[in-house]
Amino acid sequence: MSEVICSLFDTCDLLEGASIQYGPNSSRVYLMSMKQGNPAQLPAAMHKLAKAQGYGKLFAKVRQCESEHFFNHGFTEEARLPGYYQVMGQGEDALLLCAYLDPERQIESRTAEYKRVLDLACSNLSGINLSKVTPAPHWQVMPLDKMYAEEMARLYREVFPSYPFPIHEARYLCVTMSDNVSYFGIKHQGRLIALASAERDLENMAVEMTDFATLPEFRGQHLAEALLDKMESSMEQLGFRQAFTIARAASVGMNRTFAKNDYQYQGRLINNTQISGQIESMNIWCKPLNVD
Repeated sequence: MSEVICSLFDTCDLLEGASIQYGPNSSRVYLMSMKQGNPAQLPAAMHKLAKAQGYGKLFAKVRQCESEHFFNHGFTEEARLPGYYQVMGQGEDALLLCAYLDPERQIESRTAEYKRVLDLACSNLSGINLSKVTPAPHWQVMPLDKMYAEEMARLYREVFPSYPFPIHEARYLCVTMSDNVSYFGIKHQGRLIALASAERDLENMAVEMTDFATLPEFRGQHLAEALLDKMESSMEQLGFRQAFTIARAASVGMNRTFAKNDYQYQGRLINNTQISGQIESMNIWCKPLNVD
């Protein structure tokens, strides 16, 4: 991938032995995995990197037992994933912690809207048939491989004017397929009309359901639900034990899709992610898999 393309998106790298993601689009440093990092050193190192780059936010996913080091450096908990980490056969929560170098970044101007969206997403669920979505006869719900990469990139370009990662590029999608991401799509009359991805954490057997996109003319037909159902069943067959998502807090449809499918709301990340040209707050939802 060219340096020009890479410069427009977040960079994945190691910081003091930990896996991080950072970039100007979302103006943040994100600690994704501690790996060989020292939790006592990471908060200061993240602050230093963010300050040098002029970023406004620090975001860290850490084990609960590591969180004290971050709290001591001004981090606060915005959400969590219960039992995310497997430690000696026991589940330990993942805490999603944030700190703000830019005080204005912590001010959420759309709080009332996000509350309304969440209320709508969770309303009247008792009257909804929560059984598995049955795809319409004209839908073909299927896993996608590299032969679909160009068509996938075109769909993402149409749905998202901008995104934290270069999902608009077929070569990027191919690289992620070779790593830890599975893609699923829906075809109608030979045309790809919706897709999403399952980003797998093999160490903890958890999977993020993400990158949902549906062409505008096919929205309102529960395609995201059909994709989610297919992705869940596929991941359960592979032995994954937890699914989660980071959903746009302003989207009634996506939040309702997860609420209807037994995901539990776990908190909101304030002004966290740049999508389609603006930094948005994101809701965290999770659900146990392989539960009898």
